[in-house]
Amino acid sequence: MPNMRQIRGRKPSFFLSRALFFGLETGRRTAMGGLAEGFILSLRGKEAVAMASTWLWRGDDSALAGVQPAGQQDGEAAAIVAASEIALQAGDAVIASSPRKAISPDAYDGIWVVNAGAAHAAVMSPSERSRIWRRAGLSPKEEGEADTRVYRVTVVNLEPFAIHRLAGGRSQSIAAEGWPDAPPLSRVARAAVRALYALGLEIGEAEVSLSDTGRASIVAAWPLAADTLQGAELARRFAAKYAAETAGMAERRILIGADPEFALLTPAGKLAPASRFFGEGARGAAGADAMYIGRRLLYPVAELRPEPAETPAALAANVRRLLARAAAKIGDPELRWAAGAMPLRGLALGGHIHISGAPLTGRLLRLLDSCAAYPLALVEDPAGRGRRPRYGALGDFRPQPHGGFEYRTLPSWLVSPAAAKAAFALALLCAREALRIPRLPAQEERYEEAYYAGDRTELAGCLDAVAAAVSATESYEPLARYIEPLFESARQGKTWDEGKDIRAKWRIPVPVQ
Repeated sequence: MPNMRQIRGRKPSFFLSRALFFGLETGRRTAMGGLAEGFILSLRGKEAVAMASTWLWRGDDSALAGVQPAGQQDGEAAAIVAASEIALQAGDAVIASSPRKAISPDAYDGIWVVNAGAAHAAVMSPSERSRIWRRAGLSPKEEGEADTRVYRVTVVNLEPFAIHRLAGGRSQSIAAEGWPDAPPLSRVARAAVRALYALGLEIGEAEVSLSDTGRASIVAAWPLAADTLQGAELARRFAAKYAAETAGMAERRILIGADPEFALLTPAGKLAPASRFFGEGARGAAGADAMYIGRRLLYPVAELRPEPAETPAALAANVRRLLARAAAKIGDPELRWAAGAMPLRGLALGGHIHISGAPLTGRLLRLLDSCAAYPLALVEDPAGRGRRPRYGALGDFRPQPHGGFEYRTLPSWLVSPAAAKAAFALALLCAREALRIPRLPAQEERYEEAYYAGDRTELAGCLDAVAAAVSATESYEPLARYIEPLFESARQGKTWDEGKDIRAKWRIPVPVQ
């Protein structure tokens, strides 16, 4: 585990018996068999449990259970630890595992509350789930819709753990741990992860229907309680992976990268395909990006793929170099270079941020939503509302081959270097501070609703809390000069203009007509 500072004022003493951990009567616990007994390891003394970084919360703050990953040398299985004393540390994770009582996302300072929405999701009506999924751009399966291929996806920390095909009352294993290579299964897995995330869950299961046309629809999703064999196993898997991913964080080098998009528009306001200048396919650091229009795969927008960097200024310099390189290929003086969220009706643009060196967690994603997506939504052109929810969904990410991940929620901040540097700085701050920041701001559902509805008045209500959270971090001071202009513009109600040519702001010469 990383050496993390102890949470101030929180050094509680907890005792947990086996029966209390499982929350089951003796007869039912015995019926679970000897395997359940093997999940419990009684340890005495604070040093024995200090290694654990994941805990279980079952509705009572005075009765936490530590999930103890196995030592890697002896190959033992991980075990649930009942302890007499536990000292929570910043960066630890607490899995909410009560189906009856909700835990506050801010219940513990500096602690990642996993599955914060478990209790609510367990009693949520089908209509409420469908409303939340539609708001997030997902497709719930409609009543009476014909059955197609149905899959059950088990998810641990926003990653597929297992995929089973359900047919004729039977379950057939299709894919094991990790993201599947086959595009249809990958689509199913992404839908399952997004469905759980929208319900406030990082560990759970979802059933997804896949039509013959490749459309993924959400049938159901639910958390997995740790008082079941499967839930306990997933908790142990989570604990082992989380401990490994966070080990040595203080010494890690965090890099940020990007792949922003921009459009080429004619004087008549029509789209000039970027493939006309760059060719088709992802070639080089500046090229054309693919998207389906109907059933046709086209390359209408330009995309930059700058080298990653450690600072916002360095990454912005890399972006500018690629814009200059693109200008050398695009010699048409009549074209306007446009960026933002939706500079042309129906054409959504993205400003994806790549992060490596920081573990992907639901806490980091929700921090990025609150501290990066919300402030940028406050300053984007009002027309950008049309991008959501099909694009720009909260928590939208994609794992990358280099081991990091791509945060895909943001619009194209290429509108100006100031917007770009603010996006870079906020993403970098979130990555550095995700394990230390005391509380996640703007977690109320009203802000999610306002974000998707484009309600600036309501969304602006979270700005002070976001600013207070980021400005209190150790990383803020060197990044403040990039972040403060964005916050100030949001406070003043200023928005960027997607009708302007981005080359002027980036100091890219425009050809003379």
